[in-house]
Amino acid sequence: MRIAILTALADDPDRKGRKRAFRIFAGRSILSHQLDCAIDLGCESVACLVGGLGQDVIACQHRAEAAGVRFQAIEDIRRLSGLVKADDDVFVIADGLLPSVDEAVRLLGERSVVLTFPADPALALGFERIDGDCAWSGMLRTRGQSVERLSDLPPDAEAASALLRIALQAGTRQAPLDPALLANGDWLLRADPPTLLAREKRWIAGKVSPVSFAAPGLATTERMGSRLARDIVGTRLERIPLFAAVGAGVLAALTAALGKPLVALSLGTVMAVLIPIAGVIQRLGRMPRNRTKRLGVDTTLRAGADLLLVGLIALNIPVEGPAWLRLFVPSMLFAMLWLGEQLDYGPPGGSAGWRALYADRIVLLILLLPAAFFGTAQLACAVLAALVLGSLFLRKAEESGLTAD
Repeated sequence: MRIAILTALADDPDRKGRKRAFRIFAGRSILSHQLDCAIDLGCESVACLVGGLGQDVIACQHRAEAAGVRFQAIEDIRRLSGLVKADDDVFVIADGLLPSVDEAVRLLGERSVVLTFPADPALALGFERIDGDCAWSGMLRTRGQSVERLSDLPPDAEAASALLRIALQAGTRQAPLDPALLANGDWLLRADPPTLLAREKRWIAGKVSPVSFAAPGLATTERMGSRLARDIVGTRLERIPLFAAVGAGVLAALTAALGKPLVALSLGTVMAVLIPIAGVIQRLGRMPRNRTKRLGVDTTLRAGADLLLVGLIALNIPVEGPAWLRLFVPSMLFAMLWLGEQLDYGPPGGSAGWRALYADRIVLLILLLPAAFFGTAQLACAVLAALVLGSLFLRKAEESGLTAD
């Protein structure tokens, strides 16, 4: 079995009475992010040394249980030996450490190892010295038999440091980490608030990768979601944008059923604005390695929203002419937009921008709402469908090296 040992006992020097492990990073405590790292490492159980069951610890316990991982909060270091068997794989994460998860998984995934940094500059950043040349990075992997020796220590001993010494005495190999992780702020132990905030912004940007402003509506709302995520991810407010998007869609359908198609299409536009925001927040708040199942904002909800929008647009098309045309024209428009999202061809570097533009329902509805108001929604859909079809041919021609000349 793989077991992670976490610690939440060190005081936060920037906030009196607060623990370093409970500092907030991207809407959740550092301890919660350490838990995610443990889950990514394949741990089936997590033991956390804490001074009491506070709200942050309970939140971690619920998050672990949602991922199918056992979480045990303990106050006595000597209890660890009773939780770990000699043949278990034990992963240790130092108190308050915020590592680069990808690097940790890559280096700790195979065998026992102590991850290190050069003593200079690691010591100045608060990392623990191992010898004259190296400092401990705050993460290691060892065998469960090392934990048994903790029962000989006093109850107030520092578990992570003790396990480090035991692992080194047992001859566990050392693996150096790239010092650039420290220079770039991607591996933090005792970071000041500005450094932590800078890391948070990079982390969110790396998780979300907002689209370019080739799709202005989508780009704007995703950036709004990124900023909002910093305040609500990990809180009770996390799911409000998702519920609001679903609520706007339901309200739009009910309004359409009451004979107010233009108002319903306006509510559909509100839904289209909320869906990308909810998608960003979900991607930042979901469990690591997608260990949990949630409503897929980027798939299920978007597909349902598109079907609803097709119906709302059809209701805004005048009844004159064959009734099937009311549904056929917007259906063809959305089908071609969907096709454009899937096709990966076009000029080098420009394909992603095209696909984002095809996915931008906000711009589409901003164009269609005035047309619906003036009774020309069918004509607008037909023109837009022709433009989308023409752009698909243009992208294919550019990929093939063909030009108008």
